[in-house]
Amino acid sequence: MQWGDPGIRGWRYLLQRLLHPTLGPGPLYKVVDRYIRPYVGPSSTVLEIGPGGGRWTRYFIGARRIVCVDLNPEFFDLLRTSFPHANLEFYHPRDCELDGIADCSIDFVFSFGTFVHIEPEGIAQYLSHIRRVLRREGVAVIQYAEKAKPAARHPDFSDMTAEKMAAMAPMPIIIHDIELLKHSNIAVFKKDAGDALPPSA
Repeated sequence: MQWGDPGIRGWRYLLQRLLHPTLGPGPLYKVVDRYIRPYVGPSSTVLEIGPGGGRWTRYFIGARRIVCVDLNPEFFDLLRTSFPHANLEFYHPRDCELDGIADCSIDFVFSFGTFVHIEPEGIAQYLSHIRRVLRREGVAVIQYAEKAKPAARHPDFSDMTAEKMAAMAPMPIIIHDIELLKHSNIAVFKKDAGDALPPSA
């Protein structure tokens, strides 16, 4: 939670802003309200890239199936312990790939706090795999760094911009939120109803 708690809202959020006006990336509870809750239900199969300790995973535990993808598999035992009643599955990728995830098997992809550290080439690779694993009309929500924002001019943040994301998008971007967060943007992709082919086809 050191990077911000999405559960802080209402008077608690207002008090936090009053006491620490420069703290955090922005109102993370709005990410939950706008970019998770409308897309996730009891019948959903969710894939989360970079769950870490479960800061965002907790908002998916009512889903039918949750696939957690992380380069650091030491988090998997922590997630099992934290969410013992959730239907969790785990995938340890070699790099920016989802080879172990079946085609057209996922309803919703979410990643927050991971793509901000992935350079454009890796993001393009991931997006290609995301398109492949999404079912038709599936949705992906990806938060990524925005170097045009002063708060993202940090060496740990990747060299991304909204223009680069739009240019590399392998699926329609139905929402491109460049205002909500101080150091990053959120792109919401939706796989076309007629898109049943892998990216290389």
